Amino acid sequence: MHRTLYSFTALTCIGLLSSCGENAPTESKPPLLIEGIRATASGVQITADCETALNEGKAAFDALEAQTGEATVESVFGQYETMADALTGIGDVWHLRSVHPDADVREAANACSEQQSDFLSQIGLSRPYFDRIAAIDTTQLTAVERHMVEEALEGFRRSGVDRDAATRQKIRMLQSDITALGNEFDKNIREDVRSVQVDASELAGLPQDYIDAHPADDTGLVTITTDYPDLYPVMTYAKSDDLRKALRIKARSRGYPANKRLLEQLITKRHELAGILSFPSHAALSMDSQMIESPQNAQAFLDSIGEALKVPVQEELAVMLSRLQQDQPGAESVEVWQSGYIQNLLRLEDYKLDAQEVRTYFQYERVRDGIFQLTEDLFGVEITPWDTPTWHEDVETYEITENGALLGRFYMDNHPRPFKYQHAAHWTLRTGIKDKQIPMSGLAQNFPKGLMEHSQVETFLHEFGHLLHNMFSSTQTWSPVAGMSMERDFVEAPSQMLEEWIWDFDTLSKFAINEQGETIPRTLVDKMLRARHFGRAIGTATQVYYANLSLNAYNREPSSFDLDDLTRELESKYAAYPHLPGTHFYANFGHLNGYSSNYYTYQWSLAIATDLFSKFEEGGLRNTSVANDYRRKVLEAAGSKPATEFVADFLGREFSTKAYIKSLQEGD
Repeated sequence: MHRTLYSFTALTCIGLLSSCGENAPTESKPPLLIEGIRATASGVQITADCETALNEGKAAFDALEAQTGEATVESVFGQYETMADALTGIGDVWHLRSVHPDADVREAANACSEQQSDFLSQIGLSRPYFDRIAAIDTTQLTAVERHMVEEALEGFRRSGVDRDAATRQKIRMLQSDITALGNEFDKNIREDVRSVQVDASELAGLPQDYIDAHPADDTGLVTITTDYPDLYPVMTYAKSDDLRKALRIKARSRGYPANKRLLEQLITKRHELAGILSFPSHAALSMDSQMIESPQNAQAFLDSIGEALKVPVQEELAVMLSRLQQDQPGAESVEVWQSGYIQNLLRLEDYKLDAQEVRTYFQYERVRDGIFQLTEDLFGVEITPWDTPTWHEDVETYEITENGALLGRFYMDNHPRPFKYQHAAHWTLRTGIKDKQIPMSGLAQNFPKGLMEHSQVETFLHEFGHLLHNMFSSTQTWSPVAGMSMERDFVEAPSQMLEEWIWDFDTLSKFAINEQGETIPRTLVDKMLRARHFGRAIGTATQVYYANLSLNAYNREPSSFDLDDLTRELESKYAAYPHLPGTHFYANFGHLNGYSSNYYTYQWSLAIATDLFSKFEEGGLRNTSVANDYRRKVLEAAGSKPATEFVADFLGREFSTKAYIKSLQEGD
């Protein structure tokens, strides 16, 4: 998962499609911005910094609105950059509110993020700023500058800048409400950790290190939480059907009932905003600037995947049901809490693949170092520790250099703790701008400190793919086209493509080493590859269900449906498993805020990633020539042109979804 809206430049340019750029030329060049974020700041300090930065930013923007004379890229965007510079120091609040252990800091950071959002809404509705951009003569601009100006103007028109003052104020208030509701929705998910208590005997089947980490209390009971490191081993290995069911119900009930009310309000506010902006739905508004262009195209794309999956899903379910009936003769269907366990049994029995053996080769520190080594081998860079303060002792900090030159820096908060973001995500802490500031990233993940599941290693690579995209995309001079400022339904492609390396023996052999110092055998990797695609159809069907829930919550009149009814309807139509009574998945599906209608992005980007990966399949997964061609043509392109163009530059042709759809039908 990728979180973009966290540095000021990313928030402004991606979130509101407004524009920023570099300062007007001066005789003395300011030093490159390389400092880290305010990792040890108190809540009081964050509040004070926020007030100071916003006051300075507002003064700079007032000066922009008051500009007279010839409008040029340098004069208009240069002044905008002056304002952006004032806010750069508080761009960390979007991350700190999700990871900091101090409640006062989280609350102060959250409040600051809402104040920034309100100010940015004001900017996106500024008619004087729009008029200045519109007055720029584009005939003498470079192609990149012309693309930047055109995208900025389209974004302004989409935001409602051409409406009367009263309407613009209404838009601003709606945007402020949406931000506040979304923040509360996310907070409820982050902080609502639920648990079950069971007899120690219920842990049968789980790895010994997991059992050792969950001792019984004085009453003989063991507490298992819904945090990922607790949840997923249980769903995969626990023999107890009752434990898996109970924990799954708890996990899918987080955030409820509070988040039902919040999500209803969020959907309603977004629909109202879309109507004011002359769009039939929020989905239509949000997709208007994306590669897919419309909800109709998104639905058609999802339906094409669903159609391709019909036979493979039924075949996989039949195999799983047959295996379940060996233990439960009366079973008529496979339930959602049984899926991971049954699939693991089948991989063990039919493919001779023991997942518990596999995990012995994936110790956290070795995995981390292996991902670093892969990056260094492919792209010729170096990753070394970075000595800087952090907000928790578990946080790791590193920097990336190339031929001695600093490319970027990043924080990794990779282990679970209370009140921390519970899934896995990448935050753009700072967008890299050529000759002005280096990129900075934050990873928030929830891995055990010891042995990891192979799927967790895959997640690590996914998020690191986002990080590398941010690190390598600081090639542009102007902020609106710097970093990951392209269409949002592309940004998951680089991350999903990097997942492929976790199936490559040459890559695994460099870090997949067990406690005895033995490298993972090729025979075991061969078993992993043979078993890889079993369950893929069902897993993809689940993703299609999630995407349809996201799309259909935002493509219609909010008063026309109930969230629980809609969830059950879509689950029965698209998901592989029956609805689990007593659960309210939408209440803990954070993407319904962050991605709103656009969860289709994951499948769309995966289709792109499949096409991109074909070049590595042809040239070799560790071919540095292909890797650097990819870096130069795709990652370094940033937002300098439409995503379709730089993908075509790399492929030598236009990208197509056909290869992905075909792979689903054929099971490979």
